[in-house]
Amino acid sequence: MPVEVGLEMYAEKPVVLPFFTGYVARGLLLHAVRMVDPVVSGVLHELDVRKPYSVTPLRFKSMRRVENGYELDPQAPCFVRFRFLKDELSAFILSYFQKQNSLMVFDTVFRIASLSVNCKSYVDLEKEAAAVDRFRLLFKTPSYFASLGSGFHWMFPDAVKVFSGLMRVWNLFSDGKRFSKEEYLAYKEWLSENVGVCEYELHTRLAVMRKKKTTGFVGWVTYEMRDKESEWNRVTAMLAKYAEYANVGGNRTGGFGLTRFLEKKA
Repeated sequence: MPVEVGLEMYAEKPVVLPFFTGYVARGLLLHAVRMVDPVVSGVLHELDVRKPYSVTPLRFKSMRRVENGYELDPQAPCFVRFRFLKDELSAFILSYFQKQNSLMVFDTVFRIASLSVNCKSYVDLEKEAAAVDRFRLLFKTPSYFASLGSGFHWMFPDAVKVFSGLMRVWNLFSDGKRFSKEEYLAYKEWLSENVGVCEYELHTRLAVMRKKKTTGFVGWVTYEMRDKESEWNRVTAMLAKYAEYANVGGNRTGGFGLTRFLEKKA
């Protein structure tokens, strides 16, 4: 069951936060889990495997822009969301906040004002999915996709890359329906023949993460599906909503690929 834990926090003093804070959010999550169970934190930190969580960058009000980022206004709330694709993992961070009401960000204490928990079972995601003619994905944080055999990133949300990738993540963590290899290959072929981009407005954005820099695209894309009678149409809509928990593309755990689903009328 995907679970989202949202925090509303207040800093004890002004602090400069970097322009892109996705990696900061990931650090907060891993720290909280490590305080409860270092073994689980180590598993979540493994390299070169798909992780069962995603994060959103910190959202806050700034007082001014400075050379290395924005100076946070401590009078206004700061928000962050941690999303777990396996519900048992959310227990570790909830256990942390049963004992602690603060997090340390750099040299500043952030007091937790409120905590929210939202969840949607894999079975419910399946049941609620309905066939659509068009839908839009908002790419709210920099997004990119791996390009096999190339050192470059794929900088456009091609339907095959977006939704076949989401199906792989779904198969890894779902406690409901899973798709066979044959179904996966059939789905990729269906996507290439029946789903296209009919509108988009995208631009690239550079994300700086300490000494590392990565460029991704942000904006929106409207997808159109031809075959409304196919079960794959409904599956695509299901995966598009699942992306709101999983993120899409590369560096999902660092706040990249944050999306929102909007159904569009033809």
